[in-house]
Amino acid sequence: MDIAESIQRIHSREEIVTDLFYDIFLDRHPEVRQYFLGVNLGHQATVLRMVLLVIVQHYRQPTPAIDQYLKVLGHRHGERQIPAELYPPFRDCLLETLKRFHGNDWSSALEAQWHAAVDSASRVMLQGYSEAGTY
Repeated sequence: MDIAESIQRIHSREEIVTDLFYDIFLDRHPEVRQYFLGVNLGHQATVLRMVLLVIVQHYRQPTPAIDQYLKVLGHRHGERQIPAELYPPFRDCLLETLKRFHGNDWSSALEAQWHAAVDSASRVMLQGYSEAGTY
């Protein structure tokens, strides 16, 4: 299985992935709960599913439009004062979620693809933090 097959499988049972992710992330990192105050988690789960598609697309075939979207998303995170230091824990919890979701189909190669994809998208998002006032 590669990252393209992974995202297809995720979207066939997307609620399971997003629900599991937030359970893991908020349990392991209770300090992030403050950033979800007043946030509709159902809506946030939909956003996460869409962002996973964008992450995979950015990894497989980056475009200026995807970069711009990721920068806007990063800018929004910056406005909410979400520390850049939370991006690696986000990635790690996402990888744990995907490992549980895929079960025996999870491999070190698939993990490496997701790791690289999330890190690459995160770097672009973080550029949006420094581009205040441009969105």
